[in-house]
Amino acid sequence: MSPKQSSTGINGKRWVTIKDVAMKAGVSVGTVSRVLSGNGYASEESRRQVLRAAKELGYRPHGLARSLKLQRTDTIGLLITDIMNPFYSILAAGVLECARKLGYHVIVSATDEEPELEREYLEVLMEERAAGIIAIPTGKNVNYWKEVVDLGTGVVLVDREVQGVQELDVILVDNEKGAYDAVSYLIGLGHRRIGIITGPLETNTGAGRLQGYRLAHRNAGITVDEQLVEVVSFKQKSGIDAAQRLLSLPDPPTAIFAANNALGEATLTVIREKGLTIPNDISFVMFDDVPWACQTSPSLTVVNQPTRDLGYIGMEVLDRRMKALEEGNQIAAQKIILMPNLIIRESCTEPKTR
Repeated sequence: MSPKQSSTGINGKRWVTIKDVAMKAGVSVGTVSRVLSGNGYASEESRRQVLRAAKELGYRPHGLARSLKLQRTDTIGLLITDIMNPFYSILAAGVLECARKLGYHVIVSATDEEPELEREYLEVLMEERAAGIIAIPTGKNVNYWKEVVDLGTGVVLVDREVQGVQELDVILVDNEKGAYDAVSYLIGLGHRRIGIITGPLETNTGAGRLQGYRLAHRNAGITVDEQLVEVVSFKQKSGIDAAQRLLSLPDPPTAIFAANNALGEATLTVIREKGLTIPNDISFVMFDDVPWACQTSPSLTVVNQPTRDLGYIGMEVLDRRMKALEEGNQIAAQKIILMPNLIIRESCTEPKTR
């Protein structure tokens, strides 16, 4: 779903959206939605500003929202970060399987890790009165997520949290444990210079995997060389740059731990470009057991996540949350943590003597 699709009518003219009304009224999108739907609190001054702006702009609710008189649809919005990443495709398959059984339709959108795009998609879903949202958040847009919750929309986050928003149900994997097990395995093989390429620290995935890396070193009595720590975005281009820096060090790592499959694929590209072989020249471990990980030669040692379960359980939890909201029941937000496991294949061995 493109965030622009809902702003163009069948005659080619642009619809006025609640974002337009919010900008003209000088208030938030959430305030506009509360005023126009009649749900939730808005001050009298805000009400006047919104209604005046809506009238001047000629705002009209459109599509299903109008025909259903602002009632919820049976549509679920699924926000993932990268539709090309097999991890998110597998997670989405879990959501879709459960949603079909429960009678929901799912619209899938990809934010490409861009907070602005995430905001646009959220605004579209709010306008279309989506019954609920499942999301892998960018880690930003805290106020937007708070507004979505305040509007009474069911939300479940999977894989990542939004720091500062405690009212959301969250389904996570124990990232620290997964990284700890992987790095401890490398240490057990004799590696002392282990590079890590991880994602942004404002995400619990990036931060948790770095914490596991550090904890494994600390428990083994090994001081981390900070030159071996690369914190980048979870995008492949960032991973290539990070791997090039690590492998260009005067004393390069004897092993690399990539904190997701996109960073892992990038690292493998650089290793090949430098004419190195795995595991003879360098050992390699990756977070995510995506399908190609066991098809490479050598096959890759990985941290396996219950990826499909993340999506399936997320949809089950969202269904319970939406039913509670419809019935006016207050239920506490829950955090479910699933366990990863290390799968040992062929990409690691003892370090070469230098």
